[in-house]
Amino acid sequence: MIGLKKRDIKKALKTGAKAGGSSYADVRADIESMIDKAMNSTDPEVQANYKRYFGNKRPTPEEYIYTITKKIKF
Repeated sequence: MIGLKKRDIKKALKTGAKAGGSSYADVRADIESMIDKAMNSTDPEVQANYKRYFGNKRPTPEEYIYTITKKIKF
């Protein structure tokens, strides 16, 4: 992920959506649903991880993917 920029996420999501036969809007909606599930989770570990990365802010799908990919150690 060296050199990854936020604008690269949008381009990757558009490319992935097209390759998967979906629209960019559908992919964004799926990610927004995942964000909602994390924000509203009753699992204390999920809540702690979410707050560690995003605080009380609701990220855009692009911000979410960007932040998660930067934080995960491969």
